[in-house]
Amino acid sequence: MFDEKSLTPGLSELGYIRLKRLTYKASWSSTDVEHFLFASVFGGGDRFLCDFGIRNPGAEQFALECLKLFSAPGLREFRFNPRYDCSNRFPLGKWAGWSIGWTLTISAFSETAFADKVKGDVERLLLPVVRSILSPADLFSILSKNVEPCSWVTVGGPLRAAQVVYLGRRLGVTTSELRSMLQPYLTQIGGRLGSGVTGEWQSLTAFLENVLHYAN
Repeated sequence: MFDEKSLTPGLSELGYIRLKRLTYKASWSSTDVEHFLFASVFGGGDRFLCDFGIRNPGAEQFALECLKLFSAPGLREFRFNPRYDCSNRFPLGKWAGWSIGWTLTISAFSETAFADKVKGDVERLLLPVVRSILSPADLFSILSKNVEPCSWVTVGGPLRAAQVVYLGRRLGVTTSELRSMLQPYLTQIGGRLGSGVTGEWQSLTAFLENVLHYAN
């Protein structure tokens, strides 16, 4: 049976402090870039999934505003708690090579071995990739590219696109450059925009142009 108490000490040693049940924030986060771990248990309490999150508070807020202003009505009610939530969530299990659905089978481990497995994968595989992402430029670099463990296929969509625009504009990237950067990811962005009250898909071009204009 899963007991979160077995995970907390090891994650704390890595700087991930528990905020609430199955939610952790890195104490080494900077003011500009905050790092999280989000775990969940399902499958009768025997499957463990863990996502890592990265956010810039200003970019996150801008993206949520864009979603409410320019997306389909159904997406405008997106709920977000600024203390706990993060829209850029990427599966640790995909990067670490966990089993089906990027999960771990809890019953396959002893309590100690399970805690050591999660801590070890975070320490050996995740931290070398994300620990140095502490500035807006660092975050822009990884969100604007299609590289693992933060690929666009895993987490794309309008929120990520809007954050790229927000960060890019504040770093001096021109509107035309940002438009070109986002072109390769139109499928991922458009596939999550949803449909309006008429049932027709929202115009991806219109959404991006609205976001680009709103960032100026």
